[in-house]
Order: sequence, then structure tokens, then C-alpha cells
Amino acid sequence: MERRREILVGLVVVLGIAVGVVGTIWLQGGWRGDQLMLRAASPSAGQLVAGASVKFRGVAVGRVESVAVVPSGEAVMIEMSVRPDLAIPPDAAVLVAPESFFGDWQAEIIARDEYQVHPFLEFPEEGVLPGVALPDFSRLTATADQIAGRLTTISERFEVAFTEETAMNLKNLIDNLGLISDDLSKMISQQAARFDELAVGVSESARELAGAARTARTMLENADSLLTDAGVGTMLGDAGESMRNLRTLTGDMREAMAEMRAAAQQGVTTMNRLEGLMARAESGEGLMGRLLADQELAEGVTTAVANLNTLLADIKDNPTRYLSFSIF
Repeated sequence: MERRREILVGLVVVLGIAVGVVGTIWLQGGWRGDQLMLRAASPSAGQLVAGASVKFRGVAVGRVESVAVVPSGEAVMIEMSVRPDLAIPPDAAVLVAPESFFGDWQAEIIARDEYQVHPFLEFPEEGVLPGVALPDFSRLTATADQIAGRLTTISERFEVAFTEETAMNLKNLIDNLGLISDDLSKMISQQAARFDELAVGVSESARELAGAARTARTMLENADSLLTDAGVGTMLGDAGESMRNLRTLTGDMREAMAEMRAAAQQGVTTMNRLEGLMARAESGEGLMGRLLADQELAEGVTTAVANLNTLLADIKDNPTRYLSFSIF
């Protein structure tokens, strides 16, 4: 009786172990020889291990078979087995990320265009999907801690730099900028008024120049009409004849002046001689001396000399009485 009981207990234990093994294999997708094998290369595997879940659009479609570093050490090769009927996108990639807050990791098949935050690792071997690994929560916490520390440092520096005095200086600066803006506005308004006045002056000057241009054009037209008139040739011919006559008159006047200069020179010579005679007469020499001795003869000579002087003066003043010439 006891032996039968031991045999029954043994069968139950063996059956339980068999059920556990079968259940585990079934839960892990075992006994599926027609699984599709995929390979992906990632710069890091994080906490991913063999047996981890492979998901597509949030649904488990397979499991991770192995995780190993390639011989060159530049990447981690992840081998996965998925359902054979799975239609993955043409630009498929593998995202290695935490599955939950409890340390479980997964490999998710995604379309590369849907996730462009981190660059995927392009492995040169054909048939290997590009992959990328997200940092785990510990790294995110450390990074957040570093960011918080830097924010604290920035906040402290901001508090040191932005004091009450700095705030007052900024306020004064803003006020000064307002005053400068008002001054600039006034100056621009004044300059605009001056430009308006200048524009008016330029417009008036332009009108005056236009009037002067019209007047000059009228004068040129009149001059042109005058030059094209038939009487202009006659006038020019008469002017030429007058100029020739004037040249002839000038030549005659030059000859008359030469004759007058010769007559005056002769008069001067005569006067010099008379002075010499008078000197000799005063000394009692020659005829003049005798004339001085004779009162009547001296008076006659004096009268003759006076008449001669009058005649010479009249010749100088009125040469036309004694010299005649014709221009034409």
C-alpha cells in the first residue's frame, strides 16, 4: 500500500516537472522550427540578454536568441527568432530599450523613419539590421542629476549677477533707451520737415531752370532766324566795307600825325635857334644885338616872334586849317 502511494507521488512529481518544462518551453516559443531568424547590430546592448522579448508595434513576435560582441569590438550582434509570417518594413531597424521599470529589456522592431532621435549603427555585413540602444534608467537618472546640478549652478550665478543694483541699472538703461528713442523720433521729424523744404526749393529751382531754358531756346531760335534772314549777308558786307574804310582813315590819320610831329619838331628847332639868337642879342653880338639897340627894330622883331608863336600854336590846335586830306 505504501509502495503504491510512493509510486503515485513520484508520478505526480514527474508530471509536474514535465508540465513546468513544457510550459516554459511553450512560453518561450519553443518547438517552432519554422521561426524566422533576424540579426541586428547595435553600438550597445544595455541590459538585453538571451530570452528577452522581441516586439513589433508593441506585440511580442519572438525572442532574443543570443547577444554577443563582434570580433572587431565595434558593435554588439543580436540574433533574434520571430514569427515566419511577420512582414517587417523595408527600412526596419531594431531599438534596444528597457521593457519595464524592473530591469527587463526588449528588442523592438521599428521603422527607421519613426524614430530619428539617435543615429542607428549601420553594419557593413549584408542582411544585418541597423540598431540603437537607449540608455537605461540609471543612466537617465545620473544624467538628470548632472543636469540638475548644472541648473543649480546656473541659478546661483544668475542670482549673483542679477542683484537689485543690476535690476536698477537695467531699469535706467530701458528708460534711457526710451529717451533716446523719443529724441530720435523728434530728430527724424525735424529732418523730414527740412527735407520737405528742400524738396520745395528744388522744385522751384527746377521750374526756374525750365523757364531759363525756354528763354534760351527762344533766343537761339530768334538768332537762328536772324542769321538765316537774307539781309544778314548785306549787313555783314556793309560792316566789312566800314572796317576797310576805318583802316584807311586810320592810315591817313597816322600820316597826318607824322606830318604834325615833323612840323612840331621844326618849331622846336626854330625856337631853339631863336633862343640862341636872343642870347647872342643880349650879349650884343650879331644882328640881334643891333636890333636890341634899335628900339623900333626890336619891337618889330618882337611882334614878328609873337605872331610866329601864335601861328605855331594855332597849327598844333587846328591842323586842319593848314593840312587837308580826304578819307574817301
